[in-house]
Amino acid sequence: MKFVLINILGLLFFLPVLAHENSITSSNKEIRWNYTNVPIRIINNSESLLSANEMILQSISEWNAASNFKIIPVSSSNNQIKFSNDFSTYGSAVVGVTEINYNTNGIINAATVFLNEQNYDFTSTPGMPIGNKIYLKDVVTHELGHFTGLAHSEVLNSTMFYSNFPGQSGLAADDVAGIRSKYSTGFGKIYGYVKGGNHVGILGVHVQAISRKSGQAIAGISRENGYFEISGLDLNDTYYLYTSPLKNINALSGLFGNVQTEFCPSSYVGSFYSRCGRENDGLPTGINLTANESSVNVGEVSINCVLRTQEDYVFEKIQPTFSSLSIFNFQESPTLEKSYVGFFQNNQISTTSFSSADKFEIDLRDFPNSAGKILKIKLISQSFGNAVEFLMKVSQNSFELSGSPIGKSVHTPESTLQLDVFASIPMSSSADQNIFQVEIKAKKLSGMEAAYSIPDVLRFASQNSLPYLLILSLEDSAGPLVVSGQELSDNYSCLDAHFAYSVEESKTNVDSSPLSHTSDSSVATIASCATIDPPSGPGPGSFLGILLTGFSISLLLSVFTKKSKKFLS
Repeated sequence: MKFVLINILGLLFFLPVLAHENSITSSNKEIRWNYTNVPIRIINNSESLLSANEMILQSISEWNAASNFKIIPVSSSNNQIKFSNDFSTYGSAVVGVTEINYNTNGIINAATVFLNEQNYDFTSTPGMPIGNKIYLKDVVTHELGHFTGLAHSEVLNSTMFYSNFPGQSGLAADDVAGIRSKYSTGFGKIYGYVKGGNHVGILGVHVQAISRKSGQAIAGISRENGYFEISGLDLNDTYYLYTSPLKNINALSGLFGNVQTEFCPSSYVGSFYSRCGRENDGLPTGINLTANESSVNVGEVSINCVLRTQEDYVFEKIQPTFSSLSIFNFQESPTLEKSYVGFFQNNQISTTSFSSADKFEIDLRDFPNSAGKILKIKLISQSFGNAVEFLMKVSQNSFELSGSPIGKSVHTPESTLQLDVFASIPMSSSADQNIFQVEIKAKKLSGMEAAYSIPDVLRFASQNSLPYLLILSLEDSAGPLVVSGQELSDNYSCLDAHFAYSVEESKTNVDSSPLSHTSDSSVATIASCATIDPPSGPGPGSFLGILLTGFSISLLLSVFTKKSKKFLS
């Protein structure tokens, strides 16, 4: 008997614990190649895109640069990537499919990527799909991720996110960590258990590790006992954990079909991991990974019924004017790094003007040997689904610095709008000059801007509190000043969500039911991922299982050209 495992543009499929997800068999065997140099034959049989071969090679190079795993173009191989003018087996909504043949141990025997040229006009022009035109590299880079054995991620800027967005052809930190975790060694790992009240493990929590260096997210998904693991992480970096409910169960492995969120008076919310006694201080716990401590067990991490922020900050948010708060005073807390959680309420900001400012003070006058040091300020928001433009003004001794305020980046066809804000400020050799002020304002993005910032924006845009994470760190010309040693304290004695109860994983890994479809011609559609029925009859080669992954169609805001009805397969 063969087992048919299906996803389109990639479900978060049969995950062990990683959200740069690894596909696994129904018996929990990881689907992977047994060697790291894998041949592939590029069959450039496209009838319209002469540059297809070059673009496919560029997508291969993206993956080859990420880890020890190499995809090697050859003239003859059972592994192939090619265009097809007969996609009747899969349906017109499917843009591409990756068929993977594997044995009982999950070892891949052969894989083929099929690109639907019957129903889609692949283009060499990057950007959002318009009608049936879609940028080839977005599709190919994603499908090659499935070719390696990766499934889907809910990290919003990752190539392996199931819905198309501009810039998907370039790998994000989550994708790089995913391929490293399968085929490379020498990288870091954070693991632990996500739990609710009474130490109940929570199934299906999205755990993001936010990098101090890059501000990017790398993620994991918890299993039924709450266990999560995030691997392939850069060393000599600090990570902050953010837990939140999954957004699209339909795009996940069938293992997560039973996921529940009602463990609070209402659903639990996104929140940052903080040690007990500091959970209401708005100071997330930094987790340091170094060569000497490359694998860190954080113990129990609580889901939360409210966003954890500093009580003084919450008080200031309801005052007529916001009095500046001290968030980093080196004399009081001699550390090389600080973090702080702020937020804006969705119903308190608009698309027409910026809000009043959150105001903070950073006092580094007691930092020794400040000459040549740099204060880095990172405002991280986009990973949490916030379709919000921020303005950050930075002053030194009340004098606004050149280049301030800093806001969102300008959109280009090759990328989404970048909403996170970064500042780099040389410190003065005169100690009394090293006091800084930061003001942060927010404004909602328009519908078009939101769609260019948050893929599958209807599902993934935050609706209530819009949190942001400030990371304040000190560097020199060689890079971040590394904190040596750490004392972690988990949430064992301060777990929230007292209505938590045990939820078992689904007994089957396969979800072959179709997603819903729309007949509303005013709603635009873009390439995305869904579950499809398997083709009839066995696929090529000798195999126990066959995994099909590819692009399908998903809903987007009606901010693009109106189109005829599209069905989700």
